[in-house]
Amino acid sequence: MSSEEVPTYTDEDIDEWVNREVDWERIRRWQSYLLAKRQGYIIDRQRNLGSEYFTNSKQWDTIFSREWAALEERLNCGIGVDEDIMENFGEDFFQARESMLQEIDELYAELKDTHERKGDKLTIYTYEDFLMLSNQGIFRDKVFILDPQRKWRKVVEKKLREYGYDDIERIVIQEVNYLVVAKGE
Repeated sequence: MSSEEVPTYTDEDIDEWVNREVDWERIRRWQSYLLAKRQGYIIDRQRNLGSEYFTNSKQWDTIFSREWAALEERLNCGIGVDEDIMENFGEDFFQARESMLQEIDELYAELKDTHERKGDKLTIYTYEDFLMLSNQGIFRDKVFILDPQRKWRKVVEKKLREYGYDDIERIVIQEVNYLVVAKGE
C-alpha cells in the first residue's frame, strides 16, 4: 500500500467519532433505563389493581400502554427523572423540559378541584390520579386532600407512606370521606 492510499484523519474527525460513540452509548443506557422503568410501572399498576386486572387484562394492558406513552414522553424531557440519573446523563440530554413542565402545569391547573381548609386552598386528588402522577414523577404537592375512592383505607395509607407521606388525617367534606395528606419533615 502506498502512502497515497493510506487514509488520513484529522483530530476533529477522531473527536467526532468518539463523541458519536459516546452519544450512542448514552442512548443505549437511556433505553435500558426506560425499559426498567416501564416494567416497574406495569408491575406496580397490576399490583394496585389486584384481581381486577385479571378480569380484563387486555383492556388494562391497553390503558397501561397509553399511560406509559405519556410517562415516557415526560421522562424523555427529564421530568420525573431522579437527580442522580439526571446528573449521569447531563441536562443537555433532555430537551424541551421547561416547555413540557409549563404545559403540564397549565393542564392540571384547569382540572384541579380544591377545598379550603384552615386558610389553605388544598387540591383534591383521586387515589388513581395520585398514583399516576407520582409514578410519572410529576406529583409536587406537599399537602393535599386525597379521595381514596372505594379503596381500603389501610391499603391507601400504606401506599401513601411508601411515597413519603406520613402525616395522614381523615376528614369529611359534604358527607364524603377524604384524607388530608402531608409529607413528613
